[in-house]
Order: sequence, then structure tokens, then C-alpha cells
Amino acid sequence: MINSLTQLMDKGSWRALSLISAISITVCIFFNINNFVMSLRALPNHEIILVILSNIILWIHGIGLAIRNIRWQRLFLFTMLGAYIVIIIVLINMTTNSML
Repeated sequence: MINSLTQLMDKGSWRALSLISAISITVCIFFNINNFVMSLRALPNHEIILVILSNIILWIHGIGLAIRNIRWQRLFLFTMLGAYIVIIIVLINMTTNSML
């Protein structure tokens, strides 16, 4: 089951979604830094670090990291799915606060 999920997430459409998500979050950070920082100011420090790490993971997946070892594939798969969850939650919170 893990192998089929890994193969599913290795498709080009998921990689494109990761790259587009990472680019959009990075653009929001760089070009709208005041509003982005103000919306993140309400979050605890560990959640801000999770947002940054999630963005990094999406960049890595979007660019096309290919892992051969099964253990590392599983680890990266679960961190990537967690990154999607964190980014979606942050985007929902930011859009409800009208900060984008």
C-alpha cells in the first residue's frame, strides 16, 4: 500500500501541484511580507517553523527529488502529506482573516 501511494504521489501532476503551491507561498511571503508576518504573528513559534518546513518540503517534491531507499521514501511520503495538510490549514486561516 505504501509503494502504491508513493508511486501515486510521484506523478507529474502532484509534483506540479507541489511546485505551484511552494511558489505561491513563497511569493506571498516575499511580496506581501507585512500582511503575512502579521497573520503569522498570532501563531506560536513551532507552528511558524512548521509552515516554513512545509514550504521547503513542497519545494523539494516539486523540483523532483527521487528517493531509492524504501525507508526514506516512506518518511518523505508522510512528511509531504503532512506538508500539504499544514499548508492547506494555513491558507484557509489566512483567507478567512483576509490577509492574502
